[in-house]
Amino acid sequence: MIDEKHNLVKIIDKDISKEPILFATQPDHIVYENEPPQTKYYVNFTYDTSDAVYLSYLRSNLNWKTRYQLNLFENVKPATFIAMADIRNDGQSKVDIESAELLSDDINLKVHPKPNYTPMLFQGSHNNFPNSFIGIGNSLFKKSVGQGEEIFDLYVFSITEPISINAKTNYLLPMLHPQVIVEQYASISTHFNGAGNVSGKAERTFCLSSDRSLSRGDCIIRESDRLVDQTYLPDIAAKHKHEFSVGKDADIVYKENATLVSSFSLNTTTSLHDFITTSKPLTYEINLSVKNYKTNRAVKIDYQKHMFSSSIKLVTSNANITLENSIIKYTTILEANEEKILTYTYEITNRYIGLSIHSY
Repeated sequence: MIDEKHNLVKIIDKDISKEPILFATQPDHIVYENEPPQTKYYVNFTYDTSDAVYLSYLRSNLNWKTRYQLNLFENVKPATFIAMADIRNDGQSKVDIESAELLSDDINLKVHPKPNYTPMLFQGSHNNFPNSFIGIGNSLFKKSVGQGEEIFDLYVFSITEPISINAKTNYLLPMLHPQVIVEQYASISTHFNGAGNVSGKAERTFCLSSDRSLSRGDCIIRESDRLVDQTYLPDIAAKHKHEFSVGKDADIVYKENATLVSSFSLNTTTSLHDFITTSKPLTYEINLSVKNYKTNRAVKIDYQKHMFSSSIKLVTSNANITLENSIIKYTTILEANEEKILTYTYEITNRYIGLSIHSY
């Protein structure tokens, strides 16, 4: 044996070859003359108790992450949200786990797990139990992860039934089954850039809120039992609304035209230090057309225009437009093959401060 990690064996047999022969074999086909070396860890400790003592430790080659599946439906049926614990054994041997705790949130440990995976904490092990049955749907799993609880700003999910994970293997366990509210719409977001034209397609956007805290992880999105997209969810607090987009909607097309209507400057002088404040109000007219080219369903439209100015004021509008924290907002429903034209004017004022210089 010259490489136990890869089960590489060297044989010297002059009847076969004058040179040594190297080949890889299965671990259970190797016969050792002496007991093979193994990595061992020794821990010295003292205790004064008659109760059982349990040792907890971290393994850098046993990690986990969360996987989600969001199922959407066209009718009134509510969305369903499935959470799975993806446990990865990167070690060279099978791991038998009697119980474990999965930790989520912002964890910083001096170990080096795979990207997007988190180390897991477990206690004890057994070898006398059958493997769990792994399937795709929730109903196929015999075992699951317990409901999470918050402990010192971390969320802990318990595994109370024994499981076995083979080497270099991913093991999936169903987790919490949160109740979610999902709103789907087409979002249009533009930014103030003076006069000019902007056109494009709306973003396919979702707004997700859950009755439970969600740990970060990959999320598969299915609509009407069809895989349509994938996204990454960050850590989301319970009841918090998380908005994300998954690409363009080719059927929702918009065109925005901005025209400068008026512009003038006002100068005011502060006598104490001869500071000159220049105010420059600018009035723009916006014409926005949005069309839904879908032939079979209506779409909710969420329009936002982000402004950058010292002062913003809406002047006129032909629709229910609002101004919130320097963002102009408009929401509407576009029926199939419908086009709407939005017209509004707003005034922005930029102020500049200068120092008056006197010569004597």
